[in-house]
Amino acid sequence: MSTPTLDIKISSMYPPGQQGGIRAYASATIDGCFAVRGIKVVEGGRDGLFVSMPSRKTVDGYKEVCFPVTAEFREQLHNAVMDAYQQAITMAQAPPAQQEGGTPQEGQPETAGGEIPQESQQMAGM
Repeated sequence: MSTPTLDIKISSMYPPGQQGGIRAYASATIDGCFAVRGIKVVEGGRDGLFVSMPSRKTVDGYKEVCFPVTAEFREQLHNAVMDAYQQAITMAQAPPAQQEGGTPQEGQPETAGGEIPQESQQMAGM
């Protein structure tokens, strides 16, 4: 089985404490044929930030609506989402002169709302 190609987009970002523990929302397109929206980057837990898949509340707590089936793909997806989030933070913190053209343009990071395109990330070698 080949390594899936992941295209991750950070759709919105929030400062610490503004949306509870949610720091960002992301979407993932897998091999250009299946998309997942509502992936969250959440602050908390042992390791600081973690990736939370879309879920719904049940009487027994929260259940993921969609999720990676294998540990290997879960790790690949987690790494791709966290890499895209770190890139979005770096771009958002860069002085305007260092960002493309020096003026905000469509596709550049925003603190809330708007799609932030990230380059397709081939997960080979992870």
